[in-house]
Amino acid sequence: MVEKDLRYVKNIINFGEKALKTYSRVNNDVEYLEDDYDLYNSVLMSLVQLGENANLLSDKFKEEHSEVNWRKHIKNRNFYVHVYGAVNNRRLAEYLQKDIPQLIEYLYGLKM
Repeated sequence: MVEKDLRYVKNIINFGEKALKTYSRVNNDVEYLEDDYDLYNSVLMSLVQLGENANLLSDKFKEEHSEVNWRKHIKNRNFYVHVYGAVNNRRLAEYLQKDIPQLIEYLYGLKM
């Protein structure tokens, strides 16, 4: 694995874990999350950073690990940045409960 990609992978894991840890502070309930401005912003900022690091991965790395829907993580980052006020809480909850844990588990499984 190229050094830069390794750094981005570690960042993705870190930001994913931060988002999940913060989300757990409201018992993984997106409605409660939305009611707490600081926690909501913290989760979304972690997801933005996750998507930004996914975008920075080399094309070669993304092709070698095409099991991951890199495009989804990058598109979510762009959506959270540019259409912040229109985040769908149901989709956000699904992303946090399904996609992020799967991504973290996959990345931990890589030989680094």
